[in-house]
Amino acid sequence: MRWFWIAMGVLAALALFTTLRTSDLADHPLPAVPGTPRPAATPPTAVTSAVTTPTPADSVKRIDSRSIRLDDTFEITGAGSPTDPFKISWPLLMSPQRVDDPTAAVDLPASIKALDGATIEISGYLAPPVAVDETKELLVLKNRWDGCCIGTPPTPYDCIEVALAEPVRVRGKHLIQYGSVRGRLRVDPYLAGKFLLGLYRLEDAQVSGFGD
Repeated sequence: MRWFWIAMGVLAALALFTTLRTSDLADHPLPAVPGTPRPAATPPTAVTSAVTTPTPADSVKRIDSRSIRLDDTFEITGAGSPTDPFKISWPLLMSPQRVDDPTAAVDLPASIKALDGATIEISGYLAPPVAVDETKELLVLKNRWDGCCIGTPPTPYDCIEVALAEPVRVRGKHLIQYGSVRGRLRVDPYLAGKFLLGLYRLEDAQVSGFGD
């Protein structure tokens, strides 16, 4: 038993010595050895935001306060605002169409992306749902189509889904008429697998020509 307590005392003394030595080194660090440089402190790693600020596309050029040119091909007028919308043509909206491979990845040109969120105005054939008294949704189409077998069925590039700010009456009206719609354009590809089913939407839209 005596040897046990002697061993315990030695261990306690060693532990106390180690604690005091560590504390002393912390308060009084050893001087650097001449000729041996201290290691440089590692600079903190910079945190880079995942969100990048987009830069203006070269394909979008402003001609004056009332018009811009897209891809050096399409010139549109207006400011893109609710009171002064861009006047859009169907050839512009159809410019990204892929006829060689409809299942290829959607790669929209900068000229189309630049229109996302702008207020536009476009004319075309207006097609509402059938068998309803009034509607807040309709399609605006480049080509006339009865929804079945008369006319040219639309593609995602020559058809816009329209959500109206106010409902319009359908009953008693001809279901296919030509008119104009104005609203906030959303470029929003809608895919089913690899197939593109829709591309353009208009929000808070107003329609003229339907039911007139």
